[in-house]
Amino acid sequence: MASWSLVMAKVALLLQVRAFTPWPGTKQKFILQPNADSDRIEEEHSIKITKTVVGKAEDWSGDEDTDITATKEGLHIKCNDGTVLSVLQLQMPSKKPISPVAFMNGALRNMTMHRLEDVVDDE
Repeated sequence: MASWSLVMAKVALLLQVRAFTPWPGTKQKFILQPNADSDRIEEEHSIKITKTVVGKAEDWSGDEDTDITATKEGLHIKCNDGTVLSVLQLQMPSKKPISPVAFMNGALRNMTMHRLEDVVDDE
């Protein structure tokens, strides 16, 4: 399984996903943190990215502190060089590939998603 490094530029990530799909695949570790009004617990997932496109600057609706935004067109992930990669299909462990809309309606409901390496412990 290829590891995903967001230090890479969006085109390199796009090509990596295309090269390793369907096997062995490309994964990224994400953490899902509950919103303040949610009774869910924090979850860590290694999500397989199966389809991506190069994002447009207008796709990004987040602020400086946000690394992932979600719209009905896809999950838009901000790379470390400031570019945007749009994820059009992803796969949770032991599940079938789904669209970002299905992901937002299920796993992401009342949760905020962050790349694992961006999460800082407040202790």
